Amino acid sequence: MSTTWLFSTIGKRGYIADYLRQADPNVHIIGSGNSLFAPGFASCDEAVLVPSIDDPQYLASVRELISTHNINAILSFTDPDVAKLSHLRDELSAQGVSCFFPDQETALFGFDKWETFLWAQKNGVTVPRTTTNPEEARTFPLPLIRKPRFGSASVGVSIIREIDDLLPTAEDTTPYIYQECIAGEEVNVELCGDLSGRLMSISAWRKLLSRNGETQLAITTRRQDLIDAALSLGEKARIIGPCDIDIIDRDGQLFLIEFNMRFGGGYPVSHLAGANFLELLVQTQRGETPPLHTKFLDEIFMMKNLQPFGGPIGKANELFHAKPGTVSPIAT
Repeated sequence: MSTTWLFSTIGKRGYIADYLRQADPNVHIIGSGNSLFAPGFASCDEAVLVPSIDDPQYLASVRELISTHNINAILSFTDPDVAKLSHLRDELSAQGVSCFFPDQETALFGFDKWETFLWAQKNGVTVPRTTTNPEEARTFPLPLIRKPRFGSASVGVSIIREIDDLLPTAEDTTPYIYQECIAGEEVNVELCGDLSGRLMSISAWRKLLSRNGETQLAITTRRQDLIDAALSLGEKARIIGPCDIDIIDRDGQLFLIEFNMRFGGGYPVSHLAGANFLELLVQTQRGETPPLHTKFLDEIFMMKNLQPFGGPIGKANELFHAKPGTVSPIAT
Protein backbone atom coordinates (compact mmCIF):
# COMPACT_ATOMS: atom_id res chain seq x y z
CA MET A 1 0.00 0.00 0.00
CA SER A 2 1.38 3.38 -1.02
CA THR A 3 1.93 6.09 1.58
CA THR A 4 2.33 9.80 0.95
CA TRP A 5 5.11 11.69 2.70
CA LEU A 6 5.49 15.45 2.91
CA PHE A 7 9.07 16.75 2.81
CA SER A 8 8.54 20.22 4.22
CA THR A 9 11.06 22.90 3.16
CA ILE A 10 13.06 20.25 1.31
CA GLY A 11 15.66 22.70 -0.04
CA LYS A 12 18.60 20.73 -1.45
CA ARG A 13 18.05 17.50 0.51
CA GLY A 14 16.79 15.53 -2.49
CA TYR A 15 18.97 12.57 -1.54
CA ILE A 16 16.70 11.94 1.46
CA ALA A 17 13.90 11.23 -1.03
CA ASP A 18 16.16 8.71 -2.76
CA TYR A 19 16.96 7.04 0.59
CA LEU A 20 13.25 6.87 1.46
CA ARG A 21 12.45 5.12 -1.83
CA GLN A 22 15.11 2.53 -1.06
CA ALA A 23 13.22 1.78 2.17
CA ASP A 24 9.77 1.89 0.52
CA PRO A 25 9.64 1.79 -3.31
CA ASN A 26 5.88 2.50 -3.26
CA VAL A 27 6.15 5.79 -1.38
CA HIS A 28 4.80 9.00 -2.93
CA ILE A 29 6.85 12.07 -1.96
CA ILE A 30 5.59 15.65 -2.01
CA GLY A 31 8.12 18.41 -1.48
CA SER A 32 7.14 21.86 -0.27
CA GLY A 33 8.87 25.23 -0.17
CA ASN A 34 8.34 28.90 -0.97
CA SER A 35 10.47 28.95 -4.13
CA LEU A 36 10.17 26.86 -7.25
CA PHE A 37 13.97 26.69 -7.48
CA ALA A 38 14.57 24.23 -4.65
CA PRO A 39 16.90 21.53 -6.07
CA GLY A 40 15.30 18.86 -3.87
CA PHE A 41 12.04 19.19 -5.80
CA ALA A 42 13.61 17.25 -8.69
CA SER A 43 13.76 14.16 -6.45
CA CYS A 44 10.10 14.42 -5.41
CA ASP A 45 7.05 13.02 -7.17
CA GLU A 46 5.29 16.34 -6.74
CA ALA A 47 6.20 19.84 -5.62
CA VAL A 48 3.92 22.38 -3.96
CA LEU A 49 4.67 26.02 -3.25
CA VAL A 50 3.60 27.40 0.12
CA PRO A 51 4.06 30.81 1.77
CA SER A 52 7.30 31.56 3.61
CA ILE A 53 7.58 30.18 7.14
CA ASP A 54 7.13 33.59 8.75
CA ASP A 55 3.96 34.32 6.77
CA PRO A 56 0.81 34.38 8.97
CA GLN A 57 -0.86 32.00 6.50
CA TYR A 58 1.92 29.42 6.55
CA LEU A 59 0.38 26.95 9.00
CA ALA A 60 -3.01 27.25 7.32
CA SER A 61 -1.39 26.38 4.00
CA VAL A 62 0.28 23.34 5.57
CA ARG A 63 -3.06 22.16 6.97
CA GLU A 64 -4.61 22.52 3.52
CA LEU A 65 -1.76 20.68 1.84
CA ILE A 66 -2.02 17.78 4.27
CA SER A 67 -5.78 17.55 3.83
CA THR A 68 -5.92 17.83 0.04
CA HIS A 69 -2.98 15.48 -0.58
CA ASN A 70 -3.87 12.88 2.09
CA ILE A 71 -0.46 13.09 3.75
CA ASN A 72 0.48 10.09 5.92
CA ALA A 73 3.86 11.24 7.29
CA ILE A 74 5.89 14.45 7.53
CA LEU A 75 9.59 15.27 7.69
CA SER A 76 10.92 18.82 7.98
CA PHE A 77 14.35 19.94 6.81
CA THR A 78 14.99 23.36 8.38
CA ASP A 79 15.15 24.53 12.00
CA PRO A 80 12.65 27.42 11.63
CA ASP A 81 10.18 25.07 9.95
CA VAL A 82 10.50 22.45 12.71
CA ALA A 83 9.78 25.16 15.28
CA LYS A 84 6.72 26.34 13.36
CA LEU A 85 5.33 22.87 12.53
CA SER A 86 5.65 21.82 16.18
CA HIS A 87 2.53 23.91 16.84
CA LEU A 88 0.55 21.50 14.66
CA ARG A 89 2.00 18.26 16.00
CA ASP A 90 -0.77 17.31 18.44
CA GLU A 91 -3.47 18.26 15.95
CA LEU A 92 -1.97 16.30 13.05
CA SER A 93 -1.05 13.30 15.20
CA ALA A 94 -4.69 13.08 16.32
CA GLN A 95 -5.61 12.84 12.62
CA GLY A 96 -3.29 9.85 12.19
CA VAL A 97 -0.42 11.70 10.50
CA SER A 98 3.04 10.44 11.53
CA CYS A 99 4.87 13.64 12.49
CA PHE A 100 8.60 12.95 12.61
CA PHE A 101 9.48 16.21 14.33
CA PRO A 102 9.35 17.17 18.03
CA ASP A 103 6.69 18.76 20.19
CA GLN A 104 6.77 22.49 20.95
CA GLU A 105 8.86 22.21 24.11
CA THR A 106 11.61 20.15 22.46
CA ALA A 107 11.50 22.20 19.26
CA LEU A 108 11.95 25.38 21.32
CA PHE A 109 15.16 24.38 23.06
CA GLY A 110 16.48 23.04 19.76
CA PHE A 111 15.77 26.20 17.77
CA ASP A 112 16.44 28.79 20.49
CA LYS A 113 20.15 28.56 21.33
CA TRP A 114 19.68 30.35 24.66
CA GLU A 115 17.08 27.74 25.62
CA THR A 116 19.57 25.06 24.55
CA PHE A 117 22.02 26.45 27.10
CA LEU A 118 19.38 26.59 29.85
CA TRP A 119 18.21 23.04 29.04
CA ALA A 120 21.80 21.78 29.21
CA GLN A 121 22.36 23.38 32.60
CA LYS A 122 19.12 21.95 33.93
CA ASN A 123 19.99 18.46 32.72
CA GLY A 124 23.63 18.37 33.81
CA VAL A 125 25.01 18.53 30.26
CA THR A 126 28.39 20.23 29.71
CA VAL A 127 27.97 23.33 27.57
CA PRO A 128 30.12 26.41 26.82
CA ARG A 129 29.57 29.47 28.99
CA THR A 130 26.81 31.44 27.27
CA THR A 131 24.94 34.72 27.70
CA THR A 132 22.50 36.97 25.87
CA ASN A 133 24.00 40.03 27.58
CA PRO A 134 26.88 41.66 25.65
CA GLU A 135 28.11 43.35 28.82
CA GLU A 136 28.51 39.97 30.50
CA ALA A 137 30.17 38.67 27.33
CA ARG A 138 32.93 41.27 27.84
CA THR A 139 34.12 39.14 30.75
CA PHE A 140 34.59 36.09 28.49
CA PRO A 141 38.11 35.34 27.24
CA LEU A 142 38.74 36.16 23.59
CA PRO A 143 38.06 34.91 21.04
CA LEU A 144 34.37 34.27 21.65
CA ILE A 145 31.45 33.29 19.43
CA ARG A 146 28.50 35.53 18.57
CA LYS A 147 25.63 33.74 16.89
CA PRO A 148 21.96 34.48 16.17
CA ARG A 149 19.78 33.15 18.98
CA PHE A 150 17.37 31.71 16.41
CA GLY A 151 19.89 31.07 13.64
CA SER A 152 20.30 28.14 11.30
CA ALA A 153 22.99 26.73 8.99
CA SER A 154 25.69 28.91 10.61
CA VAL A 155 24.26 32.05 9.03
CA GLY A 156 25.34 35.16 10.94
CA VAL A 157 27.86 33.37 13.18
CA SER A 158 30.95 35.46 13.95
CA ILE A 159 34.21 34.83 15.79
CA ILE A 160 34.90 37.91 17.92
CA ARG A 161 38.65 38.44 18.31
CA GLU A 162 38.62 42.07 19.45
CA ILE A 163 36.34 43.43 22.16
CA ASP A 164 35.51 46.46 19.99
CA ASP A 165 33.86 44.07 17.52
CA LEU A 166 31.60 42.50 20.14
CA LEU A 167 28.43 44.46 19.35
CA PRO A 168 26.69 44.16 15.97
CA THR A 169 26.02 47.26 13.91
CA ALA A 170 23.29 49.63 15.02
CA GLU A 171 21.15 48.54 12.06
CA ASP A 172 21.36 44.88 13.11
CA THR A 173 18.40 44.05 15.36
CA THR A 174 19.07 40.29 15.40
CA PRO A 175 18.93 38.79 18.91
CA TYR A 176 22.31 37.16 19.61
CA ILE A 177 23.90 34.85 22.11
CA TYR A 178 27.55 35.16 23.11
CA GLN A 179 29.42 31.96 23.78
CA GLU A 180 32.78 30.86 25.10
CA CYS A 181 34.91 29.60 22.21
CA ILE A 182 35.90 25.98 22.88
CA ALA A 183 39.09 24.94 21.12
CA GLY A 184 38.79 21.32 20.06
CA GLU A 185 37.59 18.89 17.41
CA GLU A 186 34.09 19.25 15.99
CA VAL A 187 32.15 15.99 16.07
CA ASN A 188 28.52 15.16 15.41
CA VAL A 189 26.18 12.53 16.72
CA GLU A 190 22.96 11.70 14.90
CA LEU A 191 19.94 10.15 16.53
CA CYS A 192 16.62 8.85 15.28
CA GLY A 193 13.62 8.48 17.56
CA ASP A 194 10.18 7.01 17.07
CA LEU A 195 6.90 8.88 17.53
CA SER A 196 7.07 8.51 21.31
CA GLY A 197 10.68 9.70 21.64
CA ARG A 198 12.20 6.23 22.01
CA LEU A 199 15.63 6.03 20.38
CA MET A 200 15.96 3.71 17.37
CA SER A 201 19.39 4.46 15.89
CA ILE A 202 22.61 6.38 16.38
CA SER A 203 25.72 7.37 14.43
CA ALA A 204 28.78 9.49 15.21
CA TRP A 205 31.18 11.20 12.83
CA ARG A 206 33.90 13.81 12.52
CA LYS A 207 33.28 16.83 10.31
CA LEU A 208 36.45 17.45 8.30
CA LEU A 209 35.17 20.05 5.85
CA SER A 210 32.19 22.38 5.96
CA ARG A 211 31.18 25.33 3.78
CA ASN A 212 28.44 27.79 4.75
CA GLY A 213 27.14 25.36 7.36
CA GLU A 214 26.97 22.46 4.88
CA THR A 215 29.01 19.34 5.64
CA GLN A 216 31.23 18.48 2.67
CA LEU A 217 33.50 15.78 4.12
CA ALA A 218 32.87 13.53 7.11
CA ILE A 219 34.14 10.22 8.54
CA THR A 220 32.30 8.03 11.01
CA THR A 221 33.92 7.28 14.36
CA ARG A 222 32.91 4.51 16.77
CA ARG A 223 33.89 6.12 20.06
CA GLN A 224 32.08 4.69 23.05
CA ASP A 225 32.16 8.01 24.91
CA LEU A 226 30.35 9.69 22.00
CA ILE A 227 27.83 6.88 21.76
CA ASP A 228 27.14 6.99 25.50
CA ALA A 229 26.85 10.79 25.49
CA ALA A 230 24.47 10.71 22.52
CA LEU A 231 22.22 8.07 24.05
CA SER A 232 22.06 10.09 27.27
CA LEU A 233 21.20 13.29 25.38
CA GLY A 234 18.55 11.49 23.33
CA GLU A 235 16.87 9.98 26.37
CA LYS A 236 16.77 13.32 28.18
CA ALA A 237 15.50 15.24 25.15
CA ARG A 238 13.00 12.62 23.89
CA ILE A 239 14.08 12.93 20.26
CA ILE A 240 11.34 12.34 17.67
CA GLY A 241 12.47 11.67 14.13
CA PRO A 242 16.00 12.61 13.00
CA CYS A 243 18.30 14.83 15.06
CA ASP A 244 21.82 16.11 14.42
CA ILE A 245 23.80 17.20 17.51
CA ASP A 246 26.91 19.39 17.28
CA ILE A 247 29.60 18.67 19.88
CA ILE A 248 33.10 19.99 20.52
CA ASP A 249 35.64 17.51 21.92
CA ARG A 250 38.31 19.26 23.97
CA ASP A 251 40.82 16.66 25.12
CA GLY A 252 38.08 14.12 25.80
CA GLN A 253 35.64 16.57 27.41
CA LEU A 254 32.48 16.83 25.33
CA PHE A 255 30.65 20.18 25.04
CA LEU A 256 27.12 20.36 23.64
CA ILE A 257 26.91 23.14 21.04
CA GLU A 258 23.60 22.72 19.23
CA PHE A 259 20.60 20.48 18.68
CA ASN A 260 19.28 20.35 15.09
CA MET A 261 15.91 18.60 15.26
CA ARG A 262 16.03 17.39 11.66
CA PHE A 263 18.35 15.67 9.19
CA GLY A 264 21.75 17.34 9.23
CA GLY A 265 23.87 17.93 6.15
CA GLY A 266 26.15 15.07 7.20
CA TYR A 267 23.44 12.41 7.36
CA PRO A 268 24.66 10.65 4.19
CA VAL A 269 27.76 9.40 6.04
CA SER A 270 25.53 7.86 8.70
CA HIS A 271 23.43 6.25 5.97
CA LEU A 272 26.50 4.86 4.23
CA ALA A 273 27.66 3.46 7.58
CA GLY A 274 24.43 1.50 8.04
CA ALA A 275 22.46 3.79 10.37
CA ASN A 276 19.47 3.69 8.05
CA PHE A 277 17.10 6.22 9.62
CA LEU A 278 14.69 6.16 6.68
CA GLU A 279 14.07 2.42 6.95
CA LEU A 280 13.34 2.83 10.66
CA LEU A 281 10.98 5.74 10.02
CA VAL A 282 9.10 3.68 7.43
CA GLN A 283 8.78 0.81 9.89
CA THR A 284 7.54 3.20 12.58
CA GLN A 285 4.99 4.74 10.23
CA ARG A 286 3.68 1.22 9.59
CA GLY A 287 3.18 0.69 13.32
CA GLU A 288 6.25 -1.47 13.92
CA THR A 289 8.67 -1.07 16.86
CA PRO A 290 12.27 -1.47 15.63
CA PRO A 291 14.90 -2.27 18.30
CA LEU A 292 17.69 0.22 19.04
CA HIS A 293 20.37 -0.01 16.33
CA THR A 294 23.88 1.15 17.34
CA LYS A 295 26.08 -0.93 15.01
CA PHE A 296 27.07 1.69 12.45
CA LEU A 297 30.39 1.09 10.67
CA ASP A 298 33.59 2.82 11.72
CA GLU A 299 35.73 5.00 9.41
CA ILE A 300 33.22 5.33 6.58
CA PHE A 301 33.78 8.55 4.64
CA MET A 302 31.35 10.76 2.76
CA MET A 303 32.00 13.55 0.25
CA LYS A 304 29.55 15.64 -1.76
CA ASN A 305 29.78 16.24 -5.47
CA LEU A 306 28.15 19.21 -7.22
CA GLN A 307 25.81 18.05 -9.99
CA PRO A 308 24.44 21.00 -11.97
CA PHE A 309 21.13 20.61 -13.78
CA GLY A 310 18.64 22.92 -15.44
CA GLY A 311 16.81 23.74 -18.63
CA PRO A 312 14.48 26.32 -20.21
CA ILE A 313 12.92 28.61 -17.61
CA GLY A 314 9.53 27.98 -19.14
CA LYS A 315 9.90 24.25 -18.46
CA ALA A 316 10.87 24.65 -14.79
CA ASN A 317 7.48 23.39 -13.58
CA GLU A 318 8.00 20.14 -15.47
CA LEU A 319 11.59 19.78 -14.28
CA PHE A 320 10.54 20.09 -10.64
CA HIS A 321 7.30 18.07 -10.95
CA ALA A 322 5.47 21.17 -9.73
CA LYS A 323 1.68 21.31 -9.67
CA PRO A 324 -0.53 24.30 -8.87
CA GLY A 325 -2.81 22.25 -6.61
CA THR A 326 -4.96 24.09 -4.09
CA VAL A 327 -2.23 25.42 -1.82
CA SER A 328 -0.48 28.02 -3.92
CA PRO A 329 -0.24 28.86 -7.61
CA ILE A 330 3.16 28.15 -9.14
CA ALA A 331 4.62 30.69 -11.52
CA THR A 332 7.96 30.97 -13.29
